[in-house]
Amino acid sequence: MFRILGFIVGSAISIAGIFLVLGVPEFHLSTFETDQARFDAALEKVRKKRPAVEQAAEEFVEKIAEEAIDIPTESLPSMAASPPSGDQEDQAADAAMLAEAMDVFIAEQHWHEFWNPFRSEIAARGFVTQLEKVTGLDYRVVKVKAGVYQVGFAYLNDDERRTKISRISAATGLDLPQS
Repeated sequence: MFRILGFIVGSAISIAGIFLVLGVPEFHLSTFETDQARFDAALEKVRKKRPAVEQAAEEFVEKIAEEAIDIPTESLPSMAASPPSGDQEDQAADAAMLAEAMDVFIAEQHWHEFWNPFRSEIAARGFVTQLEKVTGLDYRVVKVKAGVYQVGFAYLNDDERRTKISRISAATGLDLPQS
């Protein structure tokens, strides 16, 4: 009983001492007007930056459209291979055809999970980072369920899958099954 009473009295004295030394804190409760002013100021900053972001996005899209992308032609639908012309309409049509072909290419990809599941996403991402440095291949981490993260790579056909598995094995020394 005396211990509890001593604890309560000691705590009260400590809190009172803190208030004496530091003073009573001032609470600045926000009002609707101040919150609205801060919101309006932030919104105005976003509106000022929007044209610059849109311009940068357009430049990026144009740059990507101009670059050559290496796509295996046997996996794409047949397209008329025509050299890009100087017309804006022809370039837009070529870019649309390329985007459609990329969608088909991505849809035909399969994913092969090749390693035991990880218990944390951080561990799986670290594994992927090291593999990407060593092999130069692209990998992804998939959350199967809570606490289960699987690492895999994309492939188009069985030969490519076997090639990538042997490339990973050769670069890392890991003994991966070919199935």
